[in-house]
Amino acid sequence: MRVLLVGDARMAFPVAKALDQAGHRVFAGVSTSSNYLEWSRHVSGSFRHSPLEPGTDEALPVILDWLDRSPVDVIQPVSEAGSRFMTRHRAAFEARGRLIMPEAATVETCMNKTTMFELCETLGVALAPYRRVRDMEGLFAAAEAIGYPLIVKPAVVDAELFERKALIIADRAQLSAAMPHWPDIHPELIVQQYLTGPRHSVIFSADRGRLLGAVEIKAARTHEYDGTGYTTYGVTVEPTPLVREGVEKLVAHLAYSSTGCAQFIVCPTSGAVTFMEVNPRVSLGRISECAGLPHSLWGLQLATDETVSAPDDPWAVYRRGVRYVWTKGDLNLLIKQVKRRQASPGESVRRLTQIGLDAVQCTHAIFDPLDPLPALGTYSNILIKRWRRHPEYQPGWTPVSVARAPEPVRSDPDWTRSPARG
Repeated sequence: MRVLLVGDARMAFPVAKALDQAGHRVFAGVSTSSNYLEWSRHVSGSFRHSPLEPGTDEALPVILDWLDRSPVDVIQPVSEAGSRFMTRHRAAFEARGRLIMPEAATVETCMNKTTMFELCETLGVALAPYRRVRDMEGLFAAAEAIGYPLIVKPAVVDAELFERKALIIADRAQLSAAMPHWPDIHPELIVQQYLTGPRHSVIFSADRGRLLGAVEIKAARTHEYDGTGYTTYGVTVEPTPLVREGVEKLVAHLAYSSTGCAQFIVCPTSGAVTFMEVNPRVSLGRISECAGLPHSLWGLQLATDETVSAPDDPWAVYRRGVRYVWTKGDLNLLIKQVKRRQASPGESVRRLTQIGLDAVQCTHAIFDPLDPLPALGTYSNILIKRWRRHPEYQPGWTPVSVARAPEPVRSDPDWTRSPARG
């Protein structure tokens, strides 16, 4: 099959590799934020468009025109921005291929945190006390009622609050400093009791509410100093009973079909657990694939109505103790803290040593020894980014003929071959 990946993210690499190795042809729309996905040996071709991250629709006519000129069988979002983008224009994409993502109603429910919190209360899924607020007066009233420390987060999945995924607040003074005014882009926020502990992400695949397979990953480090943000170091662990129970209840109630990521906080001392969110998209693909969950192929099979062969126990398919690292995220955080004088010389050396050891011993977010060019591009970006900004593909350009044996010649507009394939 011909598969188009939409979105610039690290999650695209394991998806492209798994589908390519299964005999499918993978294409990608890329921008200057793509982590050099177009250089991967597992990508048959690519075309350029405007970045999706600002949340604009500038890339829409480019992507749709490419699809009209070069039809595909399946389309998959592989980033937060890509998922939001395809959700906004779902009808247009559904008219051009099968989608590897849950049904529209499921996505809408999962993207609304307040709806999911209410669902958790109904189903008995572990959840810390919270309140919904719509103005500054309600914010401070909720903070006093819940008590400090607390966390303030957007009511919508993948949205940001003052350029952060969430704000961890220790006291009233910090709340006043962190929230000087109400953010106009958010009609509602969530104030919740803060539970200390690492984030546990469950990467799963499901078929109409039946869990096919799941991997629980503990995030030991993230790219933000307070534990919010993206995972930079994670390890697969034994399923936490309350987490396992919560995932199974939510998947069944939502009649979830496709891949997804459910997130919880687990306190290592008290064992307390609280639900965070469900991201209705692929996430942490590299570690879940390496741990033995073939969710990239399952996602494709579910989207094309193929039968998925899964074990009786969905939690028995993965290996425990598999470690994952996003080295660039670790380095970026350390550099930022050194510049702000938040890390002493001794602490900086210790952390740099640990980052180096993890880089040697762990599975990487992007780097693959058999597909090294994207990682080389990413780390050399400061030197070559200007060269990379060649004109983007524009609707109406003349297609370039492409022939790859044993397939017949067909036209694909302005896609570039991966250097590894020639």
